[in-house]
Amino acid sequence: MTHRLLILILILASASATMSSEVMFRFSDGINSPALKTKMEKEASRLLSAINAAQQNGAPIDFAGIDIDELAVETIKMNWDNVHFRTEDDEPVEHGLTLKSGNGAVRGYEVRNIGMEMIPFDSSYSSGDRREISINFDTSGRIVDFNFTLDPNQYADLIKQGIEMKDTDRRYQILHWVEQFQSAYNRKDIKFMEDVFSDDALIITGVVRFSREKGDLSPMKSARVEYVRQNKKQYLAKLRGIFNREQNKGYLNVEFSDYRVLRHPAKPNYYGVTLRQRWSTPGYSDEGVVFLIWDFADEDHPKIHVRTWEADIESSFSLSDFKLP
Repeated sequence: MTHRLLILILILASASATMSSEVMFRFSDGINSPALKTKMEKEASRLLSAINAAQQNGAPIDFAGIDIDELAVETIKMNWDNVHFRTEDDEPVEHGLTLKSGNGAVRGYEVRNIGMEMIPFDSSYSSGDRREISINFDTSGRIVDFNFTLDPNQYADLIKQGIEMKDTDRRYQILHWVEQFQSAYNRKDIKFMEDVFSDDALIITGVVRFSREKGDLSPMKSARVEYVRQNKKQYLAKLRGIFNREQNKGYLNVEFSDYRVLRHPAKPNYYGVTLRQRWSTPGYSDEGVVFLIWDFADEDHPKIHVRTWEADIESSFSLSDFKLP
């Protein structure tokens, strides 16, 4: 009897573990077509369930049966190689966003604010124990993108500013692309970087160098910042080396926060984005202010013309510092 009871307990425990990976996602509102809403809910549920099952079983994510674009699959796989994660809630309910082009045409849909419990490979991972993700769909309901997102309150404030400036749809695009840009660092996606920077991009990077100085009581660390001006080829060559090195050593974690978005007063396709960047690897970390100039003349393939890094906001660049084409 004891043996049979033990077997029953193991069977029930196994069934419970299997069920715990299942996620049932629902839209609260925002999607008008019932058929499309149902389709996207099913695909999001399948994807989130597959992620939970992979984390639970210590296995690769199984994308079988999910209507998902191959580029989105690669994005998730690269993020998974950097850090594992699972949903906080087995029944998330979130608002659906309809994304539009500058001419008002629907170009897709998005759900945000899905909470994820972060499960890093080692204790040196310093990004906290939770993040939020977004999932993007095309007009047929197929999953086409997956990103870790900025703070919901910051996002809401920036969209509110867009309502006041009458450029809400463009801000949705900008924030989505900046989140992709952040995610590309973390997933070590050199192909994305090659595509997003314009061929004549100006890039200014900074590295914080520490040295020991003797104080009155004990040795202290002093920081010195070194700035380097680079073109696209030089920057990508250095970035490729960092990606390759961190691929072997461990995670690369880049976080963006404190966004500011400004439209160029004379060139409406150009936007300046100022943000705080926190860069962290097992062997190096720094924090500074990044300024980006985005060109949205081609909405499906926007380009970064300028990327600068400064140690503090007081010395950071702005749109007026650069002559644009």
